[in-house]
This record gives sequence, structure tokens and C-alpha cells, in this order.
Amino acid sequence: MALTITPGLLPAHHHDAARLYWQAFGQKLGKVMGPEARGIGFFEATVNPEAVISAVDNGQLIGMAAFKLGAHGFSQGGVGALWQYYRLGTLWRLPLLAMLERTAPKDTLQMDGIVVDASGRGKGVGTALLNAIIDTAKSHSLSKVTLDVIDTNPRAKALYERVGFKATGVEQLGPLRYVFGFSSATKMVLEINP
Repeated sequence: MALTITPGLLPAHHHDAARLYWQAFGQKLGKVMGPEARGIGFFEATVNPEAVISAVDNGQLIGMAAFKLGAHGFSQGGVGALWQYYRLGTLWRLPLLAMLERTAPKDTLQMDGIVVDASGRGKGVGTALLNAIIDTAKSHSLSKVTLDVIDTNPRAKALYERVGFKATGVEQLGPLRYVFGFSSATKMVLEINP
């Protein structure tokens, strides 16, 4: 493996990034952003390369970490982009998507997702991406990294805990669990030492 971790996302990797994002979050977003081909197309068209850290092996994107430093994370898609892909379906999607939206508080980097392709799992790619996220926060002189991890992803939660993230609360979805495919999300915070 010739792994490189780099800030940003090459234009040649936009489709693979959208595919990986869907692979990781399709269960959560499928009923709202599906069908799959449309969801991948939306994310490919709206990807924000500046909010991505890429894991590349021999020229292939095998993983990425997305983050927010303010309003935009992995996707820069607003109402106009949603309308382009979903037309009238945008009207019922907007309030549901708004429930998932997170904005980074001041002095905080908000993780917007981390995903590793099956070919890179178990090889330290996820840990390398997480370390790059922490380094990004430090380079912006931020004091915290926050994230939300869903109850159906205990492997990710264990990784975050190993790195030093602490759970600060749990948000229950109630009846919306049938829409998003998970029952709760744990908010986790990593305090960054100067």
C-alpha cells in the first residue's frame, strides 16, 4: 500500500468521493436522498473539495474525511441543487435534511463524516484520516473537534474513543428512526491541547 493523506479532493476523485459517501451514509440518507444513483449524482455535483481530506493509494481514492469549519461540509448543495435533482420532492426533503444539519460552533471543527473503502479497512486508513482531521483543527487554532456517531456504527465509536473523543450526550430520533435507519446519535468531543 502506497497511502498518502492529503487535504482537498482532486476533480478526478469527485465521483469516487460521492460513491464512498453514499456507501457510508446511504443507510441513513437513502430514504431521503435516494434512489442511490440520484443521491450519488447529487453529492458528486455538490462536493466541497476544500472540506475533504483524501486517502489515496496508487492514485485511487480509498478513503476520506469530511469536515465543517462553519456552514459547509462535504456537500455545498442548497435548495437550488436539491431542486435540480429532486424537483417537487425537494419540499418534503428539506425539513428532514435540516434535522441532520450541524454547524460547527466557534473554535470547533465539526466532522462531517469519515469513510474507508473495503479495500483499505483494517490497514490504519481510518486512524490516519482521523489524525489528519485533528491536525487540521490544530492548524486552524481550534480547541475542539466534534462529531455525531449513530448507534448502528459501534466500530466508528470505538475508533473515536481510542483517539480520545468523549461522549457528551445522546440525541434520540423517536419516530424518525424509521426514516433514517438509526435510533440515536451520540455527540462526541475531542478537546485539543494547544
